[in-house]
Amino acid sequence: MSNPSQAELWISAASPLLTYSLSKGETGGSSWMQLPDGSNQCLGQEQFTIELPEFYFTNIAFIHVPTAAYQIIVGLDGSSDKKSGESGMVSLSTSFGTHSAKLDCQAQTPETFIFHGVQMQTQVVVSGSASNNTIDDASSLIRYNGFQSTSASKSDISAIQNGNFYEKTVSYTSSGGASASFACQGSAFYIMGMTGPGFGSYQVSVDSKVAGTYNASTTIETYNTLLYFTTYLDSSQVHQISITNQYDGLLFALDYVICVTSESPGNQSNPTATATASNSGATAVFPSQGTSTNSSTSGDNGGAVIGGILGTLGGLFCLWVLWRYRQWKKAGGDGSFMAALCGGMRMKKEPKKEETKFHLWPIVGSRPKYAT
Repeated sequence: MSNPSQAELWISAASPLLTYSLSKGETGGSSWMQLPDGSNQCLGQEQFTIELPEFYFTNIAFIHVPTAAYQIIVGLDGSSDKKSGESGMVSLSTSFGTHSAKLDCQAQTPETFIFHGVQMQTQVVVSGSASNNTIDDASSLIRYNGFQSTSASKSDISAIQNGNFYEKTVSYTSSGGASASFACQGSAFYIMGMTGPGFGSYQVSVDSKVAGTYNASTTIETYNTLLYFTTYLDSSQVHQISITNQYDGLLFALDYVICVTSESPGNQSNPTATATASNSGATAVFPSQGTSTNSSTSGDNGGAVIGGILGTLGGLFCLWVLWRYRQWKKAGGDGSFMAALCGGMRMKKEPKKEETKFHLWPIVGSRPKYAT
C-alpha cells in the first residue's frame, strides 16, 4: 500500500457485517444459499440487494462471479450508479469517512448469482504507519464471563472440533448474556471469530455504548471471519470493548482480536514478528512465538501489599506499647515496665488513711490526691 496509514480489508460473504435482501423493502434472504467456500449464491431471483451499512472506508469493491444476465446498480450513501457485472468486480471511490454501500441486482430472466465478498480500503491511523497487535482468545488480556476456552480438538461441538483457529484455541459460549471483554489503546480494532448453524446474535459495545448487534448464523461453518471492525478511535485513550451473546442455546465463538496502534514518532508500539494470518479478514501481524505480550507484575504488587500490611501492624504495635507505658506511669510506675506490659498494669496502692487523733474534732473526710 502506498499509504502506510491505510489498510486493505476483506469482508467475506459470510460476515455478519453484510446484510442481504431479495429486493428493496423485502428482508429474509430465503433464496440465498451458502457455498462450501464461504461465498453466497442467490438462486433464481430477479431482484436482490447486498448492503454494507455504516462503515469507515475510502474505496470499496463488490466481488462476484462475472455475469452478463444481471444489471447491477451500486451506490454510496443513497446514491445510485449503473455498472457492468461482467468483470466480476464493481468498485466505488469516495473520501474517507463513514459511508454505506449497496449493490442492487436486477435481471429479466432469473439466473444464479454468486457473491464472494467486499474488498475495501480504510484508514486505521491518523498519520504515520500502523502496527497490528494480535491478542489470542486464550490470552489473559481477554476477560470472560460464561465462556469456555479450549483447544479445538477438545471441544464437544463438532463444528469447533473441525475448525482451523489461530494458535489452535477458541473461546465459545451458548449462554445468553455471556460476555468477553478486552481493553485496547489504539485507533482501530478487529474482532475475528466463527459463524455457522446454531450460531446466533451478539452485541458489541465500545466504552459502554452499544456499537451494533449482528447475526452469526450461516448454513455452513466459516472460520477466521470478520465479526466487527471500527477505526478512528482516540488513540490516546484506553478503550473498553465487550462482546455479549444474546440468546440461550445459540453459539458465539471468538478466535482472536487485533488492536491497531500508530508507529509515528513518540508512539512506538512493541515490535512484532513478520508472520501474517493466511486468508485473514484483516492483515494481521502476530506476536513472536514464545514471547509473551502480557508481562505480569502481580508478584511485585503482592510484595508491596504484604509490606504495607506489615508496616501498618508494626505502627499499631508501637502505639499500643506507648499507651501501656503512659498508663503504667499514671499508675505510679512501680515494678518493671516489662512485667506490667506482659502481666498487666501495676496499679498504685491506695494511701493509708490516718487515724483521727483528736476525736473531739468534727470528722473531716479527705480525698486523696493522685499524681498526674
